[in-house]
Parts: sequence; C-alpha cells; structure tokens
Amino acid sequence: MRQDILRDESGDLVCIDGDLSIGQSDQQHVEDIIDLQPGELKEFPFVGFGAINYIKKTITADEFKRDLKIQLNYDGYTDATIDTSNGIENLNIEI
Repeated sequence: MRQDILRDESGDLVCIDGDLSIGQSDQQHVEDIIDLQPGELKEFPFVGFGAINYIKKTITADEFKRDLKIQLNYDGYTDATIDTSNGIENLNIEI
C-alpha cells in the first residue's frame, strides 16, 4: 500500500488540525490514472488512460480492460483485478 497526501471527494487536500493528512492512497492513484490523458504528466508521459476518450469509442470490454491494465502496470499495479461485469460505466478495480 502506498502512502501519499490525501484528497477529499472534490479533489481538495485533506487538512487535520492545520496539517496535511497522509494515508493509504492507492485508490487516488488509480482514479488519477483513469482521468489523466496520456502525456498529461510531464515526468511520466505514457501514463494516462483518458477515460473520457472511451465514451464515444466503439470498444469491447476486453479491449477496455487490456488498455486500463497496461496503464495500471505503468504505475506498478501489476495484479489489478478489473471487473466490467456490470458494464464499463460501473467499473470496479481491486488492487
């Protein structure tokens, strides 16, 4: 499990008693990968799934899972389980 500065649901930093809160951040990292476009992180230009690009794209669930698994591997999540049994809109990822 990775530790990082935590953000709340709206993306704001979590502060407790005036200090930034640090905690388990794997879920935040996965959400960032899903939202980011490839090339958006200058330090890691290949990282970024760009989920918005898949909205109008004709793609199978297997292709979607393969592309997402590749992106998660870039960040070190090699054993991620991606469940699209309820549709791509109800994506479930276990790390």
